[in-house]
Amino acid sequence: MSKLFSLLSVLLMSVSAFGAGAVGKMQGAAVAVEATDERMTIAAGKIGWSLAKAKEAAAKDRDLHVSADNRLFYACKFVAPVGSLPGAASAIQTGPDTTTYTGTPPTVTATSAFQLHSRPGASRVLYLDFNGHSTLSWGTPAIVSPAFQLSGTTSPTDQLNLNAIRDIWLHVAEDFAAWDIDVTTEQPPTTARGQRCVIGGSTMDWLGVSGVMGIAQLNSFGGFINGNDTVNFVFIDNNYPSMKPTTSNYEVTILCVAHEVGHTLGLQHWGETASGSGQAYTVGHTVTGHTGVTSVCPIMGNSGLVGWPSSCNLNQWSKGDYPFSNIVQDDIVTITTFAPKVTDDHGDTLATATVVSGTSITGGGIISDTADVDLMKITVGAGPLTLALKPHLKYRNYGGNLKVGISLLNSAGTVVAKNYDVSSLGNSLTYNVPTGGTYYIKVNGMGYDPSKSAAAQVWTNTGITGTVVGTTAGFTNYGSLGRYGIVGTWQSLIQLPTAIITSDRTGGVRPVVVAFDGRTSSDPDGVIAGYSWNFGDAASGSANMSTLGNPVHTYSSPGTFTASLVVTDNQGNASAAATKVITVSGAALPNSVRVASMTGSWARMTNVEVAGTAVIQVVNQYGQPLRSVAVYVRVTGSATGSAAAKTDLNGYVTIQMPKQRMTNPSTYTFSVTSLVYPAYTYNMLANLPSPASVTITR
Repeated sequence: MSKLFSLLSVLLMSVSAFGAGAVGKMQGAAVAVEATDERMTIAAGKIGWSLAKAKEAAAKDRDLHVSADNRLFYACKFVAPVGSLPGAASAIQTGPDTTTYTGTPPTVTATSAFQLHSRPGASRVLYLDFNGHSTLSWGTPAIVSPAFQLSGTTSPTDQLNLNAIRDIWLHVAEDFAAWDIDVTTEQPPTTARGQRCVIGGSTMDWLGVSGVMGIAQLNSFGGFINGNDTVNFVFIDNNYPSMKPTTSNYEVTILCVAHEVGHTLGLQHWGETASGSGQAYTVGHTVTGHTGVTSVCPIMGNSGLVGWPSSCNLNQWSKGDYPFSNIVQDDIVTITTFAPKVTDDHGDTLATATVVSGTSITGGGIISDTADVDLMKITVGAGPLTLALKPHLKYRNYGGNLKVGISLLNSAGTVVAKNYDVSSLGNSLTYNVPTGGTYYIKVNGMGYDPSKSAAAQVWTNTGITGTVVGTTAGFTNYGSLGRYGIVGTWQSLIQLPTAIITSDRTGGVRPVVVAFDGRTSSDPDGVIAGYSWNFGDAASGSANMSTLGNPVHTYSSPGTFTASLVVTDNQGNASAAATKVITVSGAALPNSVRVASMTGSWARMTNVEVAGTAVIQVVNQYGQPLRSVAVYVRVTGSATGSAAAKTDLNGYVTIQMPKQRMTNPSTYTFSVTSLVYPAYTYNMLANLPSPASVTITR
């Protein structure tokens, strides 16, 4: 793509450049426009062209040549851009894991930099060969290309070279994202079909001339990628210091690779008629009103603006929908004759939309043509919804190919929200959903019409059509193809209530009586129907829980307690727990146990039998029930005996005498003789009743 970016005036190569004085490989080659009809007929026939078509292409472009064995190829040279087009005429021209392409670039090593794949298992392969190559397909002796190495680096595996390989791969992968092509830096198997693009070396090595950045044979894509395959070349040393890629600036190489591979896919150069600049390579045009896209050029054009390293920041495939286009060519259709499009990753209709579960999305996709829309079905509750589309990674001034559009559709497919971001190729959308239900996220490629406001841009899946709109140039959605990432969140259709705790105090000196209130809790689509309190005071037993809206709890012992509240709404949905910390101070009392209550009764056992029963509660020094306290009881009266049992969670134990007939008179006295709990003292003086006994008679 040596037409790119030069401020120098360079002589066009003439037939003598590829005549007898040229180095080995180019002997016998000729500029196509100066070749005989006989040679042109043979060369055109090899790629399915007519003589008339070949002669028309040759007449418009002196970079088209005929090789010694009568094959049409491009030797793309430097052309100093005359300048960007003025605004007098105007043209107007969204999945898989996209983290690598829309997030953070992968870290590469001397191993992984040569194992990059954009679509493993694809039916076609584009091998970016940075390893150096000995090429026989252009004749003998072999063309020996060195490994890719930028000027100033110590070796091909210098990290700066590896990073450049990664960046070039990333952007070429974007250019061919719409097709079933694996763009890779790893040597494919010999059975793989596609194209090898050798990147590195100098034009002087085997051309013997300056000013050529790339060479490619027309319609060569699709052969076997082996040692004798038809190779195209991208040079990084072209004898013009101002044009050499550097470790901090290699847009020229990024753009050149896709351009040269485009020739192997049958594409010609996009130029301008004499009413424009008249250049063989269009230098693109400026765009007004879009801060994210300030200039546009076809990939098969120049892409170079006056003042290197300035370059068009949006480079896309084209069908001539730019001012003063000079040929008839549909880039996308032509490429698709060599490689099929990718399988659609998200459905184009409401019925086939990808279903997204939950209340968020993190993913991506590929827009593969102007008719491709990606629809994702979501179930949304009332409330805020946010979506953000991330475009392809940007290298300096050069971004991806896709200006991605986003809109939100209701269940009937009617657009209820949309947004056009004029600051980037990405997009975002925020919307307050009024009524919960089924909605659809729609992603599509977009163009830009400077004569319209952002809100008035064309949102249909067919995008903007036409070539001249308004008084300044924009771009159509024809070339807005490529990868995007998407992230977003929305409310659940099941609207959960929100628990809120208030209290009259947050602590004090023990004992502390706290009045809690949860009645300010709310539900967005209903009413609060239930309360579930946990006061964080497990030692208080059953008193630790409450189902009241405004309960009161006594914290008897010192410490820090976390009270929590969960509310439920009238649909049975539970809230997240709200919490409040209660801090109780005061000196701790010595560990002790005592009887807090003692009752006796006759328990009916059968229709004619009863049993004398005593129920005893044991608490600690703070009046809190204790579990697993051993309670020893002596029974006297109509019968005598002893019993022992351990308290339950709430500090209770039940002692029961043998059953007897109801008609038999009896008297029993139950007396607690001892309470045993490890590390606790039995404080019998604090018993209630005191002494701890109860008598029953019948």
